[in-house]
Amino acid sequence: MTILWTSLYGVLVVEIGLLVALLMSCISTKLWCTMVATINSQIEGIGEKILQYSGTKAAIEALNANWVYEWRQKMFNAYSAFWSLVVFLAFLFINCLRQLWMVYIIRTEHKYQDVDEMAKMVDNADMFRAQRNVYISGLAFAMALVIKRVFTLVITLGRVRDERDKYKKFFVEQKDS
Repeated sequence: MTILWTSLYGVLVVEIGLLVALLMSCISTKLWCTMVATINSQIEGIGEKILQYSGTKAAIEALNANWVYEWRQKMFNAYSAFWSLVVFLAFLFINCLRQLWMVYIIRTEHKYQDVDEMAKMVDNADMFRAQRNVYISGLAFAMALVIKRVFTLVITLGRVRDERDKYKKFFVEQKDS
């Protein structure tokens, strides 16, 4: 496997680990919110460093172009990084489907032509690689979407629990009065 597919396999393994961690009930929703806030602040810090070390910070302040800071806050956060990964995985999956289709067409042409056994073996190897790539990229893409949905549900559950605790506390105080 090439570096691309090895790294994509690594992304898939990390996604599976993250999904298992999201589904564990021993990790509180407050911890997940804290982790996302930490990741978000790290990404924003990287955006700030890029502006600082590229020398554009002084130019922005000299031109009074504060819209660049607003743009940086919108672009350099955890959500845009996640959706960038999802878009990359989607393009990779579509490209793998195209490659699988091309290999299938070539293999079909070779089936009806007189070709040597070596060409047929090469076609089989190409078909195996194309199918493997489709499975890995498709599973990574699907897992990213599942993780997004499960994470949204976990965060919503955390907010609902916080509201419930707040109302519980309020009603206990009202009952004691």
